[in-house]
Parts: sequence; structure tokens; C-alpha cells
Amino acid sequence: MGVAVLFWSVLISFGLVMGLYRAAYHSNTRRQYFLAAKSFVSSVLVILASFYILQYAGFPRKFTFIFFVLLPFFFVAGRNALTHFNLRMQRRGFGIHNTLVAGFENGGLAVFKRFKCFPELGYAIKGFVSGNKDDGDLAWHTSAKEIGGDGQNFLPHYPLSMLETLVKKESIDRIFIPSSTFVTNGSAVLMEVAKREHIKVKVLSPEADQLLNLARVYDIAGITLYSPLRFKIEFFRKVVKRAFDILGSLALIVILSPVFLVTAVAIVIESGFPILFKQERSSTKKGKAFQFYKFRSMIENADEMKDGLLRFNESNGALFKMKSDPRMTRVGKIIRRFSIDELPQLVNVLKGDMSLVGPRPLPLSDFDKMEEGQEFWEAIKDREKVKPGVTGFWQILGRSQIGFREMLLLDLYYVDNHSILLDLEILFETIPVVLLGRGAY
Repeated sequence: MGVAVLFWSVLISFGLVMGLYRAAYHSNTRRQYFLAAKSFVSSVLVILASFYILQYAGFPRKFTFIFFVLLPFFFVAGRNALTHFNLRMQRRGFGIHNTLVAGFENGGLAVFKRFKCFPELGYAIKGFVSGNKDDGDLAWHTSAKEIGGDGQNFLPHYPLSMLETLVKKESIDRIFIPSSTFVTNGSAVLMEVAKREHIKVKVLSPEADQLLNLARVYDIAGITLYSPLRFKIEFFRKVVKRAFDILGSLALIVILSPVFLVTAVAIVIESGFPILFKQERSSTKKGKAFQFYKFRSMIENADEMKDGLLRFNESNGALFKMKSDPRMTRVGKIIRRFSIDELPQLVNVLKGDMSLVGPRPLPLSDFDKMEEGQEFWEAIKDREKVKPGVTGFWQILGRSQIGFREMLLLDLYYVDNHSILLDLEILFETIPVVLLGRGAY
């Protein structure tokens, strides 16, 4: 019995950190089976390795067949049953999201085909809308666009001026924007209607697809630019996340207290006080600022030298990254490589300024250096819906190897999908990045 409990615990843990339980709402069935198989194989290897290391010989042989043959069989059968049940419920109208696609020639047909291939996601496209100059008659008689290639399948194509009426008539709760980038290409009217009618707006972009795949987040429904607030759900999520942050940061401070002490002593010996670097940071331009803590990894007047080094910047946007930064101390190079300089942010988490996982806060001065239009600032405004984090998608993807634009895309995805399960996934993925010093300088 003890072996069975251990195996199930390990299996469920691997499922959590690999996104198996979250994937059911975001990815296709094939991807879910892949994650399930990966979780199962990893669990078996861990259990067998544990038995070998502990020299445990009491494994009940009669359960071998159950664990390694029947369990996968029942898992697959159970998943199939749930998938078919989900599809039957959708045919009855449950779990369906009525959607519109903004545009046709710019990739709208590809969006339709994507969701047609994965009906389990529950997206029912009701038509295409576009901002044509000649809107024509605003009656419900409108043009249609072929979606099948056989001359028989069509979806209605509406002018943008009919959007608000169409939203109410078809009970629309999602609008998808095909785009070569993650912005709305000037669809200010569309965003205004979405906010007024409480409709989620998502962008489907090849850039976003590629980035999510790199982050091992297999979500084929794009990245959310706007999502209406659900006050009761958001309140519950914030309470749970805050409790998780307090317990997690306290535990990490206790466990890592020797690292805190050694680092502080090393900094004082090499370059004296102060031990901590403090800076005003925020999630968005003109957003709520707070005092951000790090172990000091540079010489004391580092900020004064930054302007003279900007031409050597190896990142883009507001981020400044330089591999051979002359301001770095010897201790600083070591603690940055293994992200030890970030540990004081656990105090920020306890204070409530930050979360363990969330969008990366930026220095206030960096926002002034961004030469972006109003649409850009509107697109990233949702970063402030959650607290900034010690770690996030940006860190697990190699930190210094990811640019500013990519970081924002990942932040927007996190804001719309954050949960304790996703936080556990990101924290789990952060461990090897930190231990191997991947992408840090």
C-alpha cells in the first residue's frame, strides 16, 4: 500500500509541474497524451532509482503488471472517456465560446482551420469582421467568405461598424486577432467594444506560438491582450496566491539563510558596504512603484556609468544586458551567474510588493527610454493585474537570451493564465536554470 501511495504521489507531482492538468484547457488531445506519457515515464524512473539507491527489495511483484500495464491503459481509457464526454456536452451547448475573427485575408482562415482541427477547445467561430472603409448596408445581409475550398462552406463577413450589434446577437465572448505581431494593428474600435461588452481579446501570432513553444507552454489559443475582470474569481486567486507566496518565501529564506550570510560577508570583504542594491521599480509605465532589493553585484557608482555603456547593450527595448560589464565585481559575477543576487527579493515577497512568480518589474528610468506608441502601452497595461515576480517565463527561457518584446509576450500570457499550478511549473523549471547558470550575466 505504501508503494502505491508513493507512486501516485510522484506521478501527480510530475503531472503538476509538467502542466498535465492545465493542458486540458489549453492544448489539443495529442499534446495531453504526450505530457501524460512524459509524466508517467519520469515517475517510473524516479521510483526505480529510489528503490535502487535505498536498496529497497520489498516491492510487491504482483503489482508490477498493475503499475506498468494496467495503469497506463486505464489512464488512456479515462482520458478518452472524458474527451468524448466533453465533446457531447459541447454539442449540447455547454463549454462553448462564441468567437469572432478580426480579419480574413490577414490570417483569419488559418484561425478557423486551427480551431476546426481541435473541437475539444470549444471555440465556435461565428464570422469574420474587418475595418473596410466601405461598410455598405448595416443590415444583417452581408457577404460571406469561403472556408472549405469546395465551394460549399462559408462564414459571414461583417464590417467592423456592425461589431457591437453582432456581439449582442451572437453572444460573443471571444475575439481573435490574427497578427504578425502581438499588437492589434490599430484596432482601437475593436478594443473599445471589447472593454465595453466585457469580451476577451486574444492575438494569434506566429511570434507568440514560437515563443510559447520555447517556454514549453503548448497553448494554441494565443495570447490575451484584454480580459474582463471576474471579481469573485480574481479575489480567490489573489488570496490563494498570497498565502502561497508567504509560505514559500518564508521556507526559502530559512533554507537559504546560509547562502544569504556567505554572500553578505563576501560582498563586504571585496567591496565594503552597502550589501544590498535598492532601486525603484514598477510593472508598467506610471504604475505603482516599490523599493526593489538585490544583493549588490556592481561597484557603488554603477548607475552613473550606465549611460556611457548603452552603446554596448546586447538586449533590446528597455533591457540593458552586457556580458563583459566593467561595473561588475568578482563576487557579483558569481552571484549573478547563479541568480543569488535575486534572493533578497524574497523579502519583497514577504512585504507584499512582489510574488514568487510574475512579470519582471523594470526600473522606472527604463520606461522613459522606450519609444513606443499608445497602442503599445495599452497592450502591456495588463502586466499590472498581478504582482511582479522573482521568477517567471523570462527567467526559465534563459533570461539574458530573451529580448524585451518576447518578455512582454510571456508576461501577458502569464497574467491571463496564472494559477498555483502554473506557478509550480515555473518554479520547477527555474531550478535547473539557476543551478546551471543558463543565460545569466
